Amino acid sequence: MKSKILDWIDSHRQTIIAIGQKIWKTPEVGLLETKSSKVLVEALKTADFTVRENLAKMPTAFIASYGIGLPIIAIVGEFDALPNLNQDTTPFKNPINEGTPGHGCGHNLLGAAGVGACLAIKQLIEAGEIQGTIRFYGTPAEEMFNAKGYMIKEGLFDDVDVALTWHPADINSVTYITSNAMNSVIFKFKGITAHAAGDPYNGRSALDAVELMNVGCNYLREHMISEAKIHYCILKGGDAPNIVPANAEVWYFVRSPKRHQVDELYERVIKVAKGAAMMTETELEIDVLSGTFNTRYTPSVQEIIDQNLTFVGPPKFDVEDVQFALELQKTFPKGSAEGHLKYIPNNQLEQMKNLIKKPLCDEIIYNFGKGSVMGGSTDVGDLCWKMPTAEFMASCMPIGTPGHSWQITASSGMSIGHKGMILAAKVLALSALDFMTNSDLVHKAKEDFKQWTENRPYKAPFPEDLIPPFRQYN
Repeated sequence: MKSKILDWIDSHRQTIIAIGQKIWKTPEVGLLETKSSKVLVEALKTADFTVRENLAKMPTAFIASYGIGLPIIAIVGEFDALPNLNQDTTPFKNPINEGTPGHGCGHNLLGAAGVGACLAIKQLIEAGEIQGTIRFYGTPAEEMFNAKGYMIKEGLFDDVDVALTWHPADINSVTYITSNAMNSVIFKFKGITAHAAGDPYNGRSALDAVELMNVGCNYLREHMISEAKIHYCILKGGDAPNIVPANAEVWYFVRSPKRHQVDELYERVIKVAKGAAMMTETELEIDVLSGTFNTRYTPSVQEIIDQNLTFVGPPKFDVEDVQFALELQKTFPKGSAEGHLKYIPNNQLEQMKNLIKKPLCDEIIYNFGKGSVMGGSTDVGDLCWKMPTAEFMASCMPIGTPGHSWQITASSGMSIGHKGMILAAKVLALSALDFMTNSDLVHKAKEDFKQWTENRPYKAPFPEDLIPPFRQYN
């Protein structure tokens, strides 16, 4: 059956690539991915999957199912792009449409590989060779919001036995490195307008409140754990210098390796915001957009993916791929490849030092980042606290490619990205097959999950009445 899976994906390689390319050519930011989600939905409907759309108050969220009964294996995919990262498939900066979104995190590949894996599994279910249900979860807006958390809160993952996902990267490895938990919040200050020169004493500056909050949070950095992070950007600061700003807004991300650490730090950030409002005699509104958990993967699920990643092997890059990678690497910031070294155990140092000298990853890296925490956050973390979950990386870009960059957009639209995507489709499908044909593996995954979560039920890390933040795009 594994051979049939691999043969099917190889023979339908161009179909899967075409799905990824359609999404790459119509990049859309989170919660607005109407064309991108439609590409995936149509591919699944054409294959007779039952599709539920417009879920958890998100028009681009969907679930596609094929099969009947247990086990229920979820393959989770994303398809949102990033602002201002549009780029052609050239090894030099060359936007197709300047200032528009681009797939600077490779999510066009992420969703397409997941769909390809589901279609491959469907062939075996249809032939009566395996039993159970394969599902593809189309989860929007991973870059900015916790769509998976909203879907979990609505009960859409309640009956899932095991969840599998992946992410484009510059190496091939099961993801052992964990992510930060995070809160995404906009602080809105309302003051009183006045002539900035004629009668400034009658005004109350909302912009002053934003700036005082930022100063306070910057002083707070000395008094929080070194692993925590606070980022912000000013969304609104006034209309003209001669008008005291009546409205100003600042958007904050508060991150830390564990959820409870975010909760504690966030309360201190709120106190700083309230202090800024008090000092400026302005009103404060706190607009929570989202919160996410840190990732914590289930070891027995990681083991299955590791076995299948080894079985399939790394992508086979050709001379043209290598030449493209060498040219693209010339545009990277100095030391970008060496950044990997901070995440790896000492016993992997020599392997990684040799790897970062290469243009492309042509090997499997084992236990990459085990025991380390990456700087970013992902709503995959919420999956990890809801059900047995694991993730892996496939090489879709040159070694050392900076994150969220035009260089990733370029790689995601050409053969380097495509080869990593096909590898990912195979590993996802083979791993799903293992769980669907061996109930002991499912049982082991659930026992592992229960043990480390201590049977604590998942609780959404954002207010119960929160709805997806479309208002951010108004």
